[in-house]
Amino acid sequence: MDLTVLGTAAAEAWPAPFCVCEACREAARRGGKDLRRRANYQLGTDIHIDWGPDAYHCMLAFGIDYSPLRHLLVTHPHQDHWTPVDLLWRRRGFAKLPEESQLTVYGNALVGERLRQTVRAPLSELSMDYRHIREFERLDLGSAVATPLPASHAPEEGAFIFLIEVGGSRVLIGHDTGWFPEATWEYLAGAGMSVALLDCTYGTADRREGHMGGQGVIDTMRALQEIGAATDNSRIIATHFSHNCLSLHDELLRFFSPHGIECAFDGMRISL
Repeated sequence: MDLTVLGTAAAEAWPAPFCVCEACREAARRGGKDLRRRANYQLGTDIHIDWGPDAYHCMLAFGIDYSPLRHLLVTHPHQDHWTPVDLLWRRRGFAKLPEESQLTVYGNALVGERLRQTVRAPLSELSMDYRHIREFERLDLGSAVATPLPASHAPEEGAFIFLIEVGGSRVLIGHDTGWFPEATWEYLAGAGMSVALLDCTYGTADRREGHMGGQGVIDTMRALQEIGAATDNSRIIATHFSHNCLSLHDELLRFFSPHGIECAFDGMRISL
């Protein structure tokens, strides 16, 4: 099964609207891997993680078919990760859904509240339902099992990261977090993950409160290896970059490559 990284930017995307900074102008000039949409992911055909303002654009850009979706995991209710207005178009008259189509949204109470405020109709009319999830609760998604873990990000909004088990592989969707809370480190001990995607909002800067920068990603990798959460063969991938970090894709690669760390780009496919 493939995990497709559909977006790798922080809240403003990159280049950011209205911005005239050198990093945004140069990204627009270079194109390719320097064009970054807001974070969301597709796992196989029926699982999606986060649904921000670029979800529709990602469908077109990367040839994603959303019609088979059955499970939508939401890390937290910030608008760059949770913009549920597109889900309105599941309603009869706007879309012809596959027979027996049913989409379950998984998130905390604020995620559910924003969904209801946006839809303003019974979810059954959209062939949808909502499941309120809690930290460390194992979620059976059929083809995978996902466990929400507490993140050090927006504590007033209960942000999660997700450990996802697919067959014999484990992958961590770890954007939008600073240094992990102690309970998350304890849960991950011995996990032996195949892949860990880690927050790098601050680029090469050394930051780790609410979000992380380059040294935080390096130190997180080392700490994961020390507790058996990752091995020397695990793929560690930095993602969720802000244009304010000023380092474009090639510069980020030069920083991380000596440490064996990859840099995510929009459309990156990871085999699990």
